Amino acid sequence: MLLSTNMGVVIPCYNEERRLRIDDFINELLKHPDLTFLFVNDGSVDDTLKVIQKICEANPSRALCLLLSENKGKAEAVRLGMLYLLEKKTYSIIGFWDADMAVPLSEIWDFMDIFQTNPDVQAVIGSRVHLAGRVIERVNFRHYIGRLFATLMCLTFGFDVYDTQCGAKLFKSEILIPVVQTPFSSRWIFDVEIIIRLLRLPFLQDKSDWLFEVPVKEWRNVSGTKRSLSAYINSFFDYLTLVRKYLL
Repeated sequence: MLLSTNMGVVIPCYNEERRLRIDDFINELLKHPDLTFLFVNDGSVDDTLKVIQKICEANPSRALCLLLSENKGKAEAVRLGMLYLLEKKTYSIIGFWDADMAVPLSEIWDFMDIFQTNPDVQAVIGSRVHLAGRVIERVNFRHYIGRLFATLMCLTFGFDVYDTQCGAKLFKSEILIPVVQTPFSSRWIFDVEIIIRLLRLPFLQDKSDWLFEVPVKEWRNVSGTKRSLSAYINSFFDYLTLVRKYLL
């Protein structure tokens, strides 16, 4: 059981100067001494780096910055960020969280409770489920497209996950080592590819309870989202890429 643990959370950032809430990140670090944020500035062309630097200056030992000189996309920003944290050999839990905090940072600790109480769990992922007492703000079109997409992924790749695309995921670091060594084939649905790669690890194949899905208490449709109709089209082509790579 994880009685005490160091956790590193990657925050992929591309043109996020208006959505990065400085005080929220600083306060979360002040409240939790075992937490580190790694901000990956993915070739932003606005003042995202200046905002990140303000957070890092407030807590230079636990607010880190990885600077990518050109935009590589969220998938590669997350992969390089997790690889960077793994190489430090400091963190027993590593994951990623969307910079817009559609899921509040405070929910990180609900995820950690799962690791604490379920020692067999290797990965905890957020799920945007409409339940009583939860605040889930989703555009209907995006919600229904998302449900169709999730069903297609489950049927194709043989896993049972309600929401593959929620930008809140944590993993025990040792299972990530073989997963992030090579770039993802998918740019738009790399979350699915992470699960596919994990399912193919020999030491997880005989386990049924290694993945735990948590209905988040809050998910807000933050203005400035980069998800568009073209993104769904690109996601479908990425799906075909994953089928060719992992099933054919």
